[in-house]
Amino acid sequence: MIVVSDTTPLRYLAVLGLLDVLPRLFGKVHCPATVMKECLHPRAPAVLREWAAEPPDWLVCHSAQQVPPELASLLDAGEAEAITLALEWNADVILIDEMDGRRAARERGLITAGTLNILAQAAERGWLDYDDVVSRLRSETNFRTTLAVIEAARAAARPQ
Repeated sequence: MIVVSDTTPLRYLAVLGLLDVLPRLFGKVHCPATVMKECLHPRAPAVLREWAAEPPDWLVCHSAQQVPPELASLLDAGEAEAITLALEWNADVILIDEMDGRRAARERGLITAGTLNILAQAAERGWLDYDDVVSRLRSETNFRTTLAVIEAARAAARPQ
């Protein structure tokens, strides 16, 4: 499975101390160089900067060939390069939270999953308590969403 990540899922999982769910769910995760720069930014959470300074073996960093101008003008640099990399690698899924980024990825035929989807999948496997972690996500970070989106992520993770 080829998985590409934008910055925000890495950021939120780092703050929650749950980055370890990514390799458990997906094996290797790919990210563009721009995402790593964002993870190392001085305003990024300290726990994320420390993690990104010595990334684990399961995180593979690449540079996208060339970000299309329409993506570069529409999205921030990390989102645009993550989508470009996902397209270049024919990724199975892109981990991305921002609404505009998710929309742009879907318009280009990519399957998206956000932080809530990751947490719901981990909860479905019994690795964490979804309600508890989502409560922490909302209280300990700047993550904002609706209860409907929280429940939709939970429902999507349940086996059909």
